[in-house]
Amino acid sequence: MNQGLRAVQALRRRTGPEAARVPRGRAAAAAFLAVLLGLGWLGGLPAGLGCRPELAAGGPSGSQGAAAPGGQGAGAGGAGGTGGAGSGGGAGFGTSAGAGAGGAGTGGGAGQGESGSQGAAAATAVCPLCGERVPVSSLLHRPIAVSVDNLDAARPQSGLGDACLVYEVLAEGGITRFVAFFLHKDTASIGPVRSLRPYFLDLAMPLGAPVAHVGGSPQALADAAALAPRAMSIDEMKQESAFWRSSSRKAPHNCYTSLSALRSASISLGYEGRTLTTTTPAAFVFAPAADKVALPADSQALSRFSVTYAGGSGGYVVTYDYDSDSEQWMRYIGGSAHVDAATGKQLRATSVIVQYVPSRVIPGDTEGRLELDLTGTGQAMVFTLGKTFKVQWSKAGRDRPISYTDSAGDPLTLPPGPVWVLVVPPGSRLDTE
Repeated sequence: MNQGLRAVQALRRRTGPEAARVPRGRAAAAAFLAVLLGLGWLGGLPAGLGCRPELAAGGPSGSQGAAAPGGQGAGAGGAGGTGGAGSGGGAGFGTSAGAGAGGAGTGGGAGQGESGSQGAAAATAVCPLCGERVPVSSLLHRPIAVSVDNLDAARPQSGLGDACLVYEVLAEGGITRFVAFFLHKDTASIGPVRSLRPYFLDLAMPLGAPVAHVGGSPQALADAAALAPRAMSIDEMKQESAFWRSSSRKAPHNCYTSLSALRSASISLGYEGRTLTTTTPAAFVFAPAADKVALPADSQALSRFSVTYAGGSGGYVVTYDYDSDSEQWMRYIGGSAHVDAATGKQLRATSVIVQYVPSRVIPGDTEGRLELDLTGTGQAMVFTLGKTFKVQWSKAGRDRPISYTDSAGDPLTLPPGPVWVLVVPPGSRLDTE
């Protein structure tokens, strides 16, 4: 307490009585902390304390913080990291009416002067799977992939609306299955969970994600063992406590799990510690906002598209309608809205990719199981922000990521939001309008 009073008295002597008053309110408190940092009195605090990581080195200019009319500027960004550039934004302390220009930073980098409340906000970062900005603490884990059933008896599924990234791929019998990736939402119910296929591992390994499943094909289980530790499996046959059976569905469409249960299983299997020290690779290149996306020159506007899977059961058709208000694609199956059973809300995606991948029945497989050529190159169509355009995809190996480039050879850049990838055989029908 005495040290704090001496600090305020010293500030009064150095900057005048008005500046030395301890400000009231969260915005003013952030500004006051910024001044103390700028004067070097709190140099021992961790870099970026109370601000977003990208502001920790000092913001652009205090003039970005607009002043409250007739008083101190509202724009004291989060306190900058220690030793930030002195030329970075000042504290956003507009001492004259409506000024809010902020001083010229004195070595602490006082942050970006957006809003005083930003200074007290939890640190955030970009989700590597969907590009949304979320609390850093929610990203300190591995993503977890779940094999989700898509037979008629399995719909509506639970949890797909929370997934950051979803692949829809064909399984035997012309039925699709989802490989849904979860990271930063605490999803309470996911399912129905079904068995593993070899190519599910090709999608999960590049992202460092364990795959939750109920058993699997002989080849899939053999691959999971042979490719460990790159391939990680959470199998209901071995980790029963991470799953449960619902009495409202008939087997085998009644196995469910939750993200917290899978996270505990991942930790117990040694796939991760209580917090993850490695970084999850980015699934795509994401722009900071939708209005920052530069779409290719050959992109075309549309409001709806439908995909009929070649080899699909009974002409399996998926349709997406574009909702311009939310800038998302609303999903339909067979003409009916595809909803999440847990929320009752229609499934949607900010970006949809239709990726053409050759597939064939495994020779001698009596169940008609498939093998997919996910390693290699091919064509894909991207649907985002009400437009569509062609891209080239490539994948150098089973545990290597899939990359996408546009017609100019530039990396595909997507707006933040959930991404769905429909992996379809060549010859699948694509209708647009």
